[in-house]
Order: sequence, then C-alpha cells, then structure tokens
Amino acid sequence: MLVSCCAAFAGIEETTGTLKSQPYKDKSGQKNKLSETQAMAREYREQGLAFQRQGDPVTALSFYQKAVELDPAYAVVYNDLGVVYEAMRFIDRAEESYLKAVKLDPEYLSAYTNLALLYENKRDLEKAESFWKKRAELGISDDPWTEKARARLKDIYSVLSANPAEDQREQEVVSFLSEVESKKSLLRGDKKALSKDYFEKARRLYQKGDALSAWKQASDASQLDPSNTEIKDFIDKLQERMLLSR
Repeated sequence: MLVSCCAAFAGIEETTGTLKSQPYKDKSGQKNKLSETQAMAREYREQGLAFQRQGDPVTALSFYQKAVELDPAYAVVYNDLGVVYEAMRFIDRAEESYLKAVKLDPEYLSAYTNLALLYENKRDLEKAESFWKKRAELGISDDPWTEKARARLKDIYSVLSANPAEDQREQEVVSFLSEVESKKSLLRGDKKALSKDYFEKARRLYQKGDALSAWKQASDASQLDPSNTEIKDFIDKLQERMLLSR
C-alpha cells in the first residue's frame, strides 16, 4: 500500500495532525506572507480535504490538482495527491506524488512514511527500508512514529538477512500492512474496502484452522457490505462446518 491529518484517505501517521495548514517558509526557514496565488492554492487544498473527508476522492483530486497548479512548490498537496491516488489504486501516480513531496520538502515526515508503506505493499523491501530509515532519522526521539519506523526497520532487516525467523517476520509485515489498510479504509469511510480487508483476514484465519475467528471476521465484513454474496456464502459454509465439527 499506505500518511494525512483530518484527511479521510490518510495513511495512518497522518491521522495525528500533520496535514493541517502549514505556514509558508522561505529557504532560510523564515515565515513569509503568502502571495494571493499561494493563498488561493491553500483554499483549494482545504476544499479538497473537505471532499476527501466526505469520501469523494474524485472531487478532492480535482481541488488538489488546482492547488498545485497555482503553487507547484506546495509539498503538502503532493502528499495529499499521493494519498488519494493510492486510495484509488493508482499506485504509480501515488508514488510519483509522494516522491515529489519529499523532493520539495526533504523534511516532510508523512510522505516518507507513506512511501515506506507503499513500497512494503509492493514487496520492495529495499526501498521500504530506505524510507523508514529516513523517517527514523528525521523524527524526534519521543515521536511514536519514529519508534514505529525503527521497529519496521528491524523487521525488514530480519527478512532481508534471510534470518531463520524470516517467515515469521514476513507474516508480521503482512499483518502490519493489513492493519494499515484497515485503518485507512475506516478513516475514509470506505465500508466496502474495509469489508474486503475483514473478509481477507477471515479467509486467512480459516486456512489456519481457526474457524471461529474466521466466522467473526466474516460477520463483521458482511455487516459492512451486506450485499456481498461471496461473504454470505463463506459464512454459510463456515457455519455448516462448525456445526458438523461439534
């Protein structure tokens, strides 16, 4: 997969507040008054966030695009674009947008997290490692996401080093990514996407022989997407087998 504050499609770090409007600074770090065009770009971004919260990625995308047209150096909006593109499954565009964000602002932490998560989803652990490392280096020591980045680095190092515990670490990576995707789906109000996540967990649990936990996950999935007949059929089969096993 997938980071924005108060933003519905946000990657999970961004739920902490990193996408609130930020003051404009020049290269020396001094705050400058926004130009009329820059101010308008920020208004477009706020409108984009509003539509994003409402679960309308297409309209949100159009406002973010207007914002970067007016202010091409507005790094935060490129991260916003990446979040929306990733939610819409346009992974290449999401990657380009996140990379643009860190190019414009090399200290923009959320974009590093989003890139690390995106590369984990693509199973490109070498790139994921590099961006988690950057996130860990730039973050303050008591920041929970700095600690999370360090933990992810340890997991990735274990996998890449062909450690005997590789399979376990790999499963931890998969579980973490599933958790991330579930939180993203919940934040953006995407019930069908969240239902899909629960259903996939249910099938994995069933394959491991844990029918009861699988049934619970599948039931949650069905409540989120009542029209999904595949989930209903899965639940029916589970219930039949659970009854037969008694």
